[in-house]
Amino acid sequence: MSLQQLLAAQTQYPCLSDISFNSLTTFLRMACLARPLIEFQVEDRRRPPDFLHCGLLELLAATVYEQNLDLVQTCWAAFKEIIWNHPEVQPTEEEIKEYNDAALCRGTSFAHLLPPVRVCQDSYCPNYRDSEDIMTLKEPLSHKATMHTLRNGAPPVYSTSLYCRGCHRRYYPNYHVAQHFYIESPLLELFANGMVFGWLSSSNWARIYNIALARTESHVLNNKIVFASQVQSSTRPNPDGWNLDMRAEDVLNGFFLYSLLLEKAERRSILKGRLGPALAERNKAMEGIGQEAYPHACDLLKIQTAHCDGDTIGHRCCKAHDCKTPLASNLQHFCPGHQDRKLKCAVIDCDADSAKNHRTCADPAHRALETAYFTRVPADSMPDITGDNDDDDEVIIEHGRDGPVQVGCDGKPEGGNRRLRAYFGSRRTHNEQLIMRSCGDFAKATFPSPESENAIDPTM
Repeated sequence: MSLQQLLAAQTQYPCLSDISFNSLTTFLRMACLARPLIEFQVEDRRRPPDFLHCGLLELLAATVYEQNLDLVQTCWAAFKEIIWNHPEVQPTEEEIKEYNDAALCRGTSFAHLLPPVRVCQDSYCPNYRDSEDIMTLKEPLSHKATMHTLRNGAPPVYSTSLYCRGCHRRYYPNYHVAQHFYIESPLLELFANGMVFGWLSSSNWARIYNIALARTESHVLNNKIVFASQVQSSTRPNPDGWNLDMRAEDVLNGFFLYSLLLEKAERRSILKGRLGPALAERNKAMEGIGQEAYPHACDLLKIQTAHCDGDTIGHRCCKAHDCKTPLASNLQHFCPGHQDRKLKCAVIDCDADSAKNHRTCADPAHRALETAYFTRVPADSMPDITGDNDDDDEVIIEHGRDGPVQVGCDGKPEGGNRRLRAYFGSRRTHNEQLIMRSCGDFAKATFPSPESENAIDPTM
């Protein structure tokens, strides 16, 4: 703003003479901070509104400690064009605190999270427009949220979504790591590099952030004896209704989402789903030759080696032999495609239906295996034989020379070679194998069963 513009405004609005230069400067900066909210509340953003509604007037008045709302409205009328076209303001820590002190109690905040669009993005919707100037989205819904940042700590914010009445879609500000919890990209980049180079876990990152980065005055609060004179001014209780602590699962979900968004951007694609399906798609794409460096010829190593080791105990899987379809729930024993197997005899290779209230068919030898299974534990802890959520352990009963016995998943009965074998309880894969080449390329694979001669692929 030039001095000529200031003098012209004072001539047009003589009451501005009652405002100090510091108050005027504060008003201009605070109005620039509130501009995204003002723009969000007007239908046509190509020009500033002539008048601010009462809520915005009270907000700006509180930031400059002015009780006269008419004077604040006059300041807006005098400088609205300058504020509307001013570059984005980088606020100080004190300005953010002062703005939030006035805004949080009025349903808004500094860095209020708003949808990135003002019109419906479906070209077949009547509310679609080529330009974002005229808002067609309506029915805003606001919630309290937390924005975890790298430089400004974890300030409490508000998050607002908009609704399209034409196609009944709701537009949100961005991807959240948890409901009403957001993490900015620079902080996620720090998390990713800390995991790669510092081997920091998500729980350790959460502790580091909460202790050292969540508050801009962390160095004071963590060393109260040294900074005794500053402790009182730096201690600010969390506002009611906000949880500003970061959890380990927030770090991990943020890392996954950030990585998926980067990967989709590199491939000029769009992340349409949340974590589960998107991560499965990503892992599938990395199999075989999916990694960027897979076909490279390493000129640093004279030999090529691959190291293989199991790094995870097996996960629950479908009890159908060699089935790789994931379970719909960990409470299930069979995948959706093999649900009919629940009604079959538990003895391996027996296709007869199980008898009512039993897991085996009417064959006496098969029933003996079931009896042995239930007598291996006290009666008061026997699982329900009719439900899916009956037990968590993989239990195998074999019929040896001396009768039914329980064996491990990769063993056999001491009494001799088996005659019959039955699977009771859930089934698990054997382990997850991590394969690492000397130059850093790695792969991961699921081993469904233990190493044995009959598990060897004869084509290898």
